[in-house]
Amino acid sequence: MRTILAITRKELEQYFASPIAYIVVALLLFVLGIFYYLYLMEYMRSINEMAQYGGGNLDVSQTIMRPFFANVSFLFLIKIPKRTIRLVGEWKKLGTDERLMNSPLTVTQLVIGKFLGVVAVMLAILVIFVIYPAILFIFGHPDAGPILTGFLGLFLLGAAFLAFGLFASSLTESQIIAATLGFVFLILFWIINWLSRSEAWYAKLLQYVSIYQRFDDFTKGILNLNDVIYYISFAAFGLFATGVVLQSQRWKS
Repeated sequence: MRTILAITRKELEQYFASPIAYIVVALLLFVLGIFYYLYLMEYMRSINEMAQYGGGNLDVSQTIMRPFFANVSFLFLIKIPKRTIRLVGEWKKLGTDERLMNSPLTVTQLVIGKFLGVVAVMLAILVIFVIYPAILFIFGHPDAGPILTGFLGLFLLGAAFLAFGLFASSLTESQIIAATLGFVFLILFWIINWLSRSEAWYAKLLQYVSIYQRFDDFTKGILNLNDVIYYISFAAFGLFATGVVLQSQRWKS
């Protein structure tokens, strides 16, 4: 366990030691801030219109935070393959993979340590994103349930994405190919949700394996144990596949 934590800590230090990391986080905050502002203005406009005509009230969590969570999930889809391309492929490119493979470290320690490192980075970013719902709590009384489940869904979704990004990185030393493979893996599971809306016989099956459909339930405030298990299993499979690839490379070396 100490070895895994050492690898995790090293991954965190490497990421936050670079000023690029802070620039990326700042840009994410800026982009999401724009969308958040637009959703907030649309909410205020709708409230004013409903007040004029004697209508009811809108759910702040669903009107503002639900599309906000959807934007973050889409950014994960784009950014995570780029974030994970160097995790394993960089070893091969720099020629350090042979030393790592012949070191006392086990493949399991390497994979879990690297994975926990990038998950910790993602978690730190999500903590920063809490500033947006915090604004709602300062000036209003939103429903905390969908916000909490929404962040939980983002964490589970991001962890699953990172696991498959790590797997893509283990397949090649080319960062471009690794990023492309990771994006293709994830986008295929993403678009399954569109196909599941058809009336075809396989629609139910596609809906079951759809990443986005399950995440959308989290943003509605629906916490289903099956959805949690799904994302954990998705991440576990990605890590297992990564371990198989690295173990086969260790045998060859």
